[in-house]
Amino acid sequence: MPDIELTERETALLNQIRFRYSSHDELRASLMPMAGLTESLLERGAIPEVRLLYFTDPERNPGGRGKSRQQVFENNGTSGTEIYAHGNFLKFLEYFIYGPALPPNIVAKFTEAMSFSGYLTAGDINDLAPAARAAVRSARLIPHEAAEEFHKLALECGAMPSSAESIRKSILTVR
Repeated sequence: MPDIELTERETALLNQIRFRYSSHDELRASLMPMAGLTESLLERGAIPEVRLLYFTDPERNPGGRGKSRQQVFENNGTSGTEIYAHGNFLKFLEYFIYGPALPPNIVAKFTEAMSFSGYLTAGDINDLAPAARAAVRSARLIPHEAAEEFHKLALECGAMPSSAESIRKSILTVR
């Protein structure tokens, strides 16, 4: 279920996109709806700023060697609206629409911690890291995937990029 508001046209485009595709043909069929949906969401300002920054801000891309995720596309020869119809953009569009891919109880725990101060401090992150690692284990999440989702969640809860990166690294230690 999307956690941003969609127009009827956007919902129709979303229904044409296969985020879990089983063939290259399914992915190809999703490319034009992806581009149309992304352009519409951007025109309406429907994507939360924190999610856009995850894509456009170099500080929020820990493995990007000083480049944003958008700049990585551009450096590889894809720019402007072409990015929105690129197969590798699918995961970013999914995040823009649905938010971090984590169980609701985990999201609630982070949101509750943030509610005390309006954002997550470095101390909050340190306190939440053991619970996050335990959640990865108990929910049998894949650590490298979960690490990125916790990074997104921490950013959405107001953590500074460096604090969000520290929880990401903490989750990556889960075996």
